[in-house]
Amino acid sequence: TKFCPRTWDGWQCWPDTPAGTTASLPCQNHIYFENGPPSCTKYAHKECLPNGTWYINGYRREWTNYTTCGRREEHRQYLYFHVTTYIISIIFIIPALIIFMSYKQLQVPRITMHKHFFLSLLFKGLFSVLFKSIVVADELKRTEGYESIMDKNGGGCKFLFILTKYFRMTNYMWMFCEGFYLQKLIAATFAEQRNLIMFYIIGWAMPLVPVGIYAILRATLEDDKCWAFPIETFEWIMNVPNLLSLLLNLLFLCNILRILVTKLRATHAKEPSQYRKAVRATLVLVPLFGLHLCLVIYKPHSGKCGILQAYKYFSYAMDGLQGCMVALIFCYLNGEVLYLLKRTYQRYKLHNQFRSRKNSGIMRRWSTTLSTMNDSQNHNSHHRSKDHKLKEVAHHSHKTDLNDVQKLQN
Repeated sequence: TKFCPRTWDGWQCWPDTPAGTTASLPCQNHIYFENGPPSCTKYAHKECLPNGTWYINGYRREWTNYTTCGRREEHRQYLYFHVTTYIISIIFIIPALIIFMSYKQLQVPRITMHKHFFLSLLFKGLFSVLFKSIVVADELKRTEGYESIMDKNGGGCKFLFILTKYFRMTNYMWMFCEGFYLQKLIAATFAEQRNLIMFYIIGWAMPLVPVGIYAILRATLEDDKCWAFPIETFEWIMNVPNLLSLLLNLLFLCNILRILVTKLRATHAKEPSQYRKAVRATLVLVPLFGLHLCLVIYKPHSGKCGILQAYKYFSYAMDGLQGCMVALIFCYLNGEVLYLLKRTYQRYKLHNQFRSRKNSGIMRRWSTTLSTMNDSQNHNSHHRSKDHKLKEVAHHSHKTDLNDVQKLQN
């Protein structure tokens, strides 16, 4: 049996390997330089050819495949996936906002809350896409000697980063506002609150405080790389209010379910189907309250690469597709909205039918008018031809009479 002999490739030692196979070894920590090793074990590969020699590259040297040790391509795939989820949500949110703003019947406090929540999702998605597409994508294509946007650390990229942080936090605050409003609405026997100023302050103004503190600390203590690399201590300035909003929304959801079940018992509706409806109605609120994000609160820091990659994709999907989920549930599948859209479509169809009938009526009238005009013209031309013939006969008769007179005179 042929073997490729053990060898040292400059990074690590490779053992004797059977011909026609590929050897695999864990990527050594020292190949990662300043970035440090990844949280999961990655493997380098070295191919042993069937003739018992190691694979030779185009430079006529033995070559080991260390590209699988790198994390750049992996991060690039995460970036594309996350940006795609945001774009999908943006595509769903914009028409939903147009629908909410187009109908007078939807200008009620409950829908107004939805509009502001949708706006926070829209801005979060837009600025996240901009930051990732401009700054992060530029960093991922950085090579030796290339000065990336993060290396320049300009004010523009830091301002863009702070906008993503601000709108992400407004997203959490509006989720809290939705939970608090709905819980209050149901607990107060469906007495709808008209004054929403308090919610505007919580949703749009309150995030300015922690985000402002975060920006000041980063500018004075850790002012590098466009602030894109998180400093754990500073991140808690915004994480604490965000987590608190999720915790309160969880309590609101439990209380809403309790109220619905209590009302069902009071009406003696003890059928299991009624309880299932109550639970289903409550579960619909999960993406509105942001409680689906609780599934990805705990982030594993080590383990198998496949598990960590699955967590990454799942967490990005939960974050990026929230706008798509709430737009579907609270706009496109909403009975009231569907009724209004159907009515608009029917009016549009009737309007088109009326226009087509009106146009066909006009065409018929034009056709009748043209036909009458043609008949009149034919009639007039017929009379003109008869008059012409009479004139010719009279003229001919007159000439004959003159000839007869001349003959008599002669």
